[in-house]
Amino acid sequence: MHDFQRIRQDLEESLSLDKHPVALLLGAGCPVSVKIPDGSGGTSPLIADIAGLTAAVRSALSTDSIFGKLLKQFEDDQRVGYTIEDLLSQVRLLARVCGTGDARGLNAGDLKTLETSLCGQIAAAVHKELPSDQTPYHQLADWIGGMSRMSPLNVFTTNYDVLLEQALEDRELPYFDGFVGARRPFFDLRAIEDDQIPPRWTRLWKLHGSITWRLLSDGVVIRNWEVGSFEGLLLHPSEQKYDQSRRMPYLAMIDRLRTFLRQSSAFLVTIGYSYADQHLNEVLIQGLRSNEKAAAFGLLYKNLSEEVGAAKIASRLPTNFNVLARDQGIVRGISGPWLPHSAGPTENTLGDFSVFAEFLASLRSVRRSHSLA
Repeated sequence: MHDFQRIRQDLEESLSLDKHPVALLLGAGCPVSVKIPDGSGGTSPLIADIAGLTAAVRSALSTDSIFGKLLKQFEDDQRVGYTIEDLLSQVRLLARVCGTGDARGLNAGDLKTLETSLCGQIAAAVHKELPSDQTPYHQLADWIGGMSRMSPLNVFTTNYDVLLEQALEDRELPYFDGFVGARRPFFDLRAIEDDQIPPRWTRLWKLHGSITWRLLSDGVVIRNWEVGSFEGLLLHPSEQKYDQSRRMPYLAMIDRLRTFLRQSSAFLVTIGYSYADQHLNEVLIQGLRSNEKAAAFGLLYKNLSEEVGAAKIASRLPTNFNVLARDQGIVRGISGPWLPHSAGPTENTLGDFSVFAEFLASLRSVRRSHSLA
């Protein structure tokens, strides 16, 4: 058995370090925790999870004959449980090999149309604004702004949305996401690699791209907040790099994670991440295996047996990679349930982003009280 209260204390202390490199990795479960009225007296997620997003896209394109051909491929291959990201990856894979001919009944024009349609549906579904200035994202921003760091905070995310950007701007907190400029912000690889931005600027690395990224016809990658044409939208749902122009932003973002994990005493917390991205999992596992002084906590929303992605890699986790599910944890390589306490069995609810955000807010309060003492 593991003492969750002791582990929670370790987590508090590690997240409160201002001289050591600290990073968060935000997954698709984070925007799900932001609730909005559903019109019938209840609430629904601001942005649906991947299953909900996939269902919405299938419904929106249900009468599209080209999309129907794509679905038929998955049916013929007996692929079940696929997501919108699997569909987009398949389209781009076929586009690489079809040339001027066909690939499984789809030509280059069909595939380009499909890619634009799928990206457009994804962008429309995740292009949301936070419903207030007191959301979990704002609590996260308050924690970020409440600490003076000698080592900058890195925030990695697999999400395409711009919710964290909104919260940071609402709180007037500076961040750097790899783009510079005002009229047509461009992707600046040298600025990323040199990393001469002041430590108080949060580093925001969007591992799977963003609904604001565009690949122009001249090969330049820009950031564009205007919602319009979805052609050239840079979303990277898998490790497939497609072509050189698409590879550069993806590889630069992943390289930031590798660089972070190489730092002495690096501390990473993942929240809302389901460990379904095998390429990203390899980066995490290998990075922590090669640096015994680094440590990571994976906060999971469900019971461990229900977290399919984490359960699959559990046996490969290095001892400095701790996974904390609702009912049990894998701590220093040992799996076990949480120790009961006087109030009954302990549950870990920190895998809920809203709870984790409140946890961060409590750290900020404790830090402020210590500074006033």
